Amino acid sequence: MHAPPVQFTGEIGPFLDTVQQRQVSVVVLGSCKYASMGAGGSQAQMEQHIQAQMLRAIHETIAPRMASGQLSFRDLGTGNTSAIIPEIFARSGLAQAGIAVDKLLMHFGIDGHPPQPLPQPAAAAPQAILPQQVNMRVGGFNVKASADGGIDTAGLKNQMVDKVKSTILWYLFFAGAVVVVLGAVAAYGYYAYKHPPAAPGVVVPPVPPAVAAPPAPAKPPPPAKKK
Repeated sequence: MHAPPVQFTGEIGPFLDTVQQRQVSVVVLGSCKYASMGAGGSQAQMEQHIQAQMLRAIHETIAPRMASGQLSFRDLGTGNTSAIIPEIFARSGLAQAGIAVDKLLMHFGIDGHPPQPLPQPAAAAPQAILPQQVNMRVGGFNVKASADGGIDTAGLKNQMVDKVKSTILWYLFFAGAVVVVLGAVAAYGYYAYKHPPAAPGVVVPPVPPAVAAPPAPAKPPPPAKKK
């Protein structure tokens, strides 16, 4: 795992300015990432070793190129030095010491001008803190969701089944109540049909038992005939 970048700065010149025919000072400000591959010593000792070896390797790589014209002060000022970075790593000898290095950045200060500051690593954007579990009510259902398990689909399915069962039972109960009411109405209608109510204010006397009819009156005898 990489440790935080180690920075280093120091004089790597002077180099001859062939136009002005004078020696010009050059300062480098650099940083690189590193990781231990079995190197001994503490972290502070390791970083001091990296700083010293990187400054030496940068000087030994740039100096002959400045002398031969392969590099110019303009190249150093504009940062046109990416092509020589692999050679700098190789010259440092850090890999042989059990230290892996990469991500080399270099800014140069020329003729007394300080080098530009190195870019600061961008701060990681704060991550939103998500609640471990959220309970919501959607469409009459309790929906549970967690940050690691997502939506509780099993619980939602069970709620849907229970709701369907409850709805069916409610409809069956309603249908049964309707049947009972209709049956009661039909029974009452049949009873009313068989027993019509009497007119208001009329009392129907009970029917007396049958009485024997009175005997017919005797007929008078016919009148006697005159002689």
